[in-house]
Amino acid sequence: MTYEQALAYIASLEPRGWRLGLDRMQEFVRRAGLEDSIGPKGGPQFIQVAGTNGKGSTTAFLQSMLVESGYRTGAYFSPYVVDPRERVQFGRDLISKDDLAEVTYRLIPVVSSFSDNDFGGITEFELKTAIGFQYWKDRQCDWVALEVGLGGRLDATTVVTPRACVIVSIGLDHMHILGDSHAKIAYEKAGIIKSGIPVIVGNMPPEAEEVILAVAANANAPVWKWGREVLWDDAEQAVQTPLRRHSGLVSGLTGVAQAHNLSLAVAALDASGAFLSEDGVQRGVSTATIPGRFQQIEYKGRTVLLDGAHNPDAASVLARSLDVQFGDRRYALVTNMLAGHEPQAFFEILRDRVSSVSVVPVDFHRATPVEKMVSQLESLFPQVTGYATPLEGLDTAVSTAAPDEVILVTGTFYLVGELLRILRDDYPKN
Repeated sequence: MTYEQALAYIASLEPRGWRLGLDRMQEFVRRAGLEDSIGPKGGPQFIQVAGTNGKGSTTAFLQSMLVESGYRTGAYFSPYVVDPRERVQFGRDLISKDDLAEVTYRLIPVVSSFSDNDFGGITEFELKTAIGFQYWKDRQCDWVALEVGLGGRLDATTVVTPRACVIVSIGLDHMHILGDSHAKIAYEKAGIIKSGIPVIVGNMPPEAEEVILAVAANANAPVWKWGREVLWDDAEQAVQTPLRRHSGLVSGLTGVAQAHNLSLAVAALDASGAFLSEDGVQRGVSTATIPGRFQQIEYKGRTVLLDGAHNPDAASVLARSLDVQFGDRRYALVTNMLAGHEPQAFFEILRDRVSSVSVVPVDFHRATPVEKMVSQLESLFPQVTGYATPLEGLDTAVSTAAPDEVILVTGTFYLVGELLRILRDDYPKN
C-alpha cells in the first residue's frame, strides 16, 4: 500500500461521520491486539488533554518537555493543520509516509471485520487513533501526549487509562454535539477523568469548573486547579505546582494564553510521576511548536498572522494577543468559517481592529460558501469582498492594505492550513 492509497482508504471512512461512543473503539483495540498499549500497565504512559481551546498548544508543550527530558515520546494532535501526518508523531517528527501506509495496511483487516456486526463500521477518527496506538507500540514509546478529538467522555482517545489528564478550557463550541451550556460541555470534557487519576483543571467559567470538580470528586481523582494548586509567576516566568517550582520558562509559542497552557502542561507532568530534568522543562517549553497558533510569517514583504481561532472565546484570546503583539495597528482580514459556527459573535470581537475583509473559499465540505459569508459580514464591516481562491484573497489584501497594517488569517484551521501549504516550503515532505 502506498501513502496515497492509505490516505484514500482513511478518507473513505469519512462518510460514516463522527460516532461518539467507546464500545466499538474498545473492541477495535482488542481485535487489533493493542490492549497492552493503552496504559497504564503496558506500553506507553499517556497524558490526555481535553478542552475547547488551548488543548493543541498544551499537548505541544507536553510533547516538547518529554522529548527534551530524553523520553521516547509519541504525540497525537487533532485536527491537523498543514499535513495529515501531524496527527501521529514520534519525537518531534511526523509519522513517515511509509510508516503511515504500513500501519494502515496492517489495520485494514481489523477495520473490515466490523462491517457486518452489532458495532457498526469503524469511523475515520477511530482508525486514525488506532494508527497512533499501533505506531507508538512499534516505536516502544515511553510517553504519549494525547489530544482529545471532540468532547472527551465518548471520544475514541478515551479508551486509554492515562497517568494524568488535563482539561484546559471550556467554551461554547460544537454545541450541536456537546450541549448548549458551559455546564453540559464541561460534563462531556470531564469524561476523560478516571478513578484515582490526577486531573489538571484550567481557567474556565465557574459553572463549568463546578461540574468538573464534581466529576473528579465522584471518581476520587486528585485535582490541581489553575490559580490554586497551579500558579504562574509572570515576573520570574515560573510555574509552582504542589510538588516543585519550575523557573526560567520562556514559551516557544506566542499569545496571551500560552503561560496558562504551559503551566497546565508542566503541572500534568509533575502529577503524572514523569521524571523531568529542569533543563528538559526549560528547553521543552522554549522549543515547543505547533502550526496555526498565533503564527507569524513574512509574505511579499508583509507580516501575515495566521491563527486557527474559530469560536468567540478563541477570538477574545486572539484579540488580546494582537493588542500585546501589535498595539493599535489595524488588520486586513482574510477569512471564512465552517458551517455550524457563529460568525456574528466571532467577528464582533474583532470588528474594531479590522479595516477590510477578504472572504475566500475553504476546501472542506462543511465550509460556508463565500457568498453566504460575505452577506453575513457586510453588516459588521464596511468593506467585505469575496474571492475565487485563498491565494487571490491573500494577495489582494497584501497589495491593498495600508503599509502599517497586518494581514490576519483566521476563522478556521482549514483555511490556515490551506494557506500554509501554499506559502511554506520547509514543511517535512517524507
